[in-house]
Amino acid sequence: MGSIILKNVFFYKRNWKELLLNTLRIYLSVIPFYYFALSQSRGAESIRFTLLTLIIAGIISNTVIAANYELYQEIISEKMINFRIANIKITEYIFAQTIFYFFIYLSQYILVLIVMNIYGIIDVKVSIYTIINTVLFMGIIVVISAIISGILAAFTLKTKRFAYSSIMMSVILIFSACYMPYRLMNSGFKGVALLSPFTYIINIFRSAFDVESLIFPIGIIYLILIIQILVLGFILVRILCRYFNELINNTI
Repeated sequence: MGSIILKNVFFYKRNWKELLLNTLRIYLSVIPFYYFALSQSRGAESIRFTLLTLIIAGIISNTVIAANYELYQEIISEKMINFRIANIKITEYIFAQTIFYFFIYLSQYILVLIVMNIYGIIDVKVSIYTIINTVLFMGIIVVISAIISGILAAFTLKTKRFAYSSIMMSVILIFSACYMPYRLMNSGFKGVALLSPFTYIINIFRSAFDVESLIFPIGIIYLILIIQILVLGFILVRILCRYFNELINNTI
């Protein structure tokens, strides 16, 4: 698994301009939404909600999609050379890609948070408690994103089409109370949203900046997330992994 991460590190070390340009792209993509929220809103809370939603949705979706895109590149090569050289399970491959791209996109979106803090849109206060909660929160994001990446990888392998995972990730976020506060959703959508782990991740992130109240007490939310990790992990490892080898062999 480490070999996959190192391969990506060396790639971006040689192509650091690509990384800088992507960071610039992310920053520029946020600016229009800021001015749109500014023109439509009478208060700063709506602006914070819009920008914070873009940040957390961007980190999650880009991480999952990038991990699946790496797999797609292996598929269209028709030999899956990097995957076979690494000599690891498909779940380990996806997990390695998820870890790498999570920290890539996290570092890029942190720039947006820093700019927001400088302009007084948010107020970041650093403490030991904040650091511990941040580390725990990031760990949960990585694990859940890796599991979802693994589940979507089955569709990528089966269809040999990268677009399916991208579309499904967009649908998942729509039904995860991502683009509107959970409290404003109707009862039917609320029930569906509670099934998605991303609902709780997004809710925790926005509540940390006081733009949304927690759906449940934080302890209950983390308990729900742990249960969801166990259930989704079981589906990935015990059920889908049985079909991965067959799908990979059909790919080559």
